[in-house]
Amino acid sequence: MTIELEGFAVKPDKLTVAHEWLAFLREHTAAVNQTLVPEHLSREQIFSVTIGSRLYLCWYSDAFAPAEQAVTASRDPIDQQHVRYWNECIDESVPSLKFNLENSFVNPNID
Repeated sequence: MTIELEGFAVKPDKLTVAHEWLAFLREHTAAVNQTLVPEHLSREQIFSVTIGSRLYLCWYSDAFAPAEQAVTASRDPIDQQHVRYWNECIDESVPSLKFNLENSFVNPNID
């Protein structure tokens, strides 16, 4: 199992579009959930944080195997729209925030 948390800077002039992106994903939750199957993700969650004046969108993912293909190669319309939003909103010139998993705890009463 691979657990990751990584944050990506949003372009300062794309804040409105970034919020539109998150709303799009929320509005299509069932379809987004289906895209997790070929990615071998049991869970994906998106957090936001502002550091200084910069908005970051942070992806938490819990994968049980490597993805069958990169999301950028997907023909799924949800993935394609997600990639369009990514390309428009994420500032690739800013290094991502990579979080290291230090500890993991599991409630023994939950399967």
